[in-house]
Amino acid sequence: WLFQEELLRDFQIQSSTLDIHPIQSEGYLIDANATQEFLLDKYHRAEKLIDAEIRWLRENRIDIVLSDISPLAIEAGFRCGIPSYGISNFTWHWIMEPMLDESECHKALEFLKGITGHATNNFRLPFSEPSVFPGESVDTPLVTRSPRVSREEFRSRCGMDNNTKYVLVTFGGFDDPDRNFSALEGFSPIQFVRTLHHTERLVLQPDHYLRQDKALSNLWHFIHPELYHPDLVGAVDAVITKPGYGILSETMPLGTPLILDTREDFREFGIIQDVLEDYPQVAFIPCSRMASLNFGEELERILEVVPIPWKGRTDGAEFIIENIQ
Repeated sequence: WLFQEELLRDFQIQSSTLDIHPIQSEGYLIDANATQEFLLDKYHRAEKLIDAEIRWLRENRIDIVLSDISPLAIEAGFRCGIPSYGISNFTWHWIMEPMLDESECHKALEFLKGITGHATNNFRLPFSEPSVFPGESVDTPLVTRSPRVSREEFRSRCGMDNNTKYVLVTFGGFDDPDRNFSALEGFSPIQFVRTLHHTERLVLQPDHYLRQDKALSNLWHFIHPELYHPDLVGAVDAVITKPGYGILSETMPLGTPLILDTREDFREFGIIQDVLEDYPQVAFIPCSRMASLNFGEELERILEVVPIPWKGRTDGAEFIIENIQ
């Protein structure tokens, strides 16, 4: 869906099992044992995976590899002699280093680190530090997607009242369809919006995208077959979410107020917290309070402050293209 929305030109998608990443269990917590098994399985099969990718690259006469961020993809491009680039604010070997103790895991991570360093260049996005990549990396502006329509137009299309405060509650791909939202009722007249998974979407009349929850009068389910997420982010008054590059890249340039939970099992979080401390519209709460939707004090505060939009550049996509050319 991302390619369909953004490329606006012909493309082909080839399914691949190259990526090596942590395995997440309950909610979006990392399962260290499952992660270790997954890492070692991929490590032991790495040469076969790389060889298969090399054959595919050559058969399809591929000219360049861009990876977010699979080191096996970078290595395949490197061995083919074509330019290969990593683009990310972290690397998986850097994320997994603190959570895996077994010696064979460290050997696997050193292997991933080494082949990540074979990139023609690695573009290091914000919410990172130089150590996430081996060797040198290119300090890169924010790569972001901006709203395509104004806040007022989007609200009008979707039946959102311009005089009402709406708060988006989203946890990326880890939304629990059975999550108990009953605590939100105490925040009325603030209205809350969540997006439904594609399996939950219903056939509605055009522009009838908001469905009121059956049990809670101030919870709305946003149902749209072709939702351009930045438009929704630009239309709400605040976002409650997990800290991750995707949602931060959409909210920070707009100065959207944010409540983030503290993902202490994810190494990236410490850097994100340090960067966002300078922005008054951002608040952090412990995971336990996020799970119980206990964020009243923080929500009141971030809705009242004068937000500070992202202080850095937001032309990361153009920056990367120019450097590659």
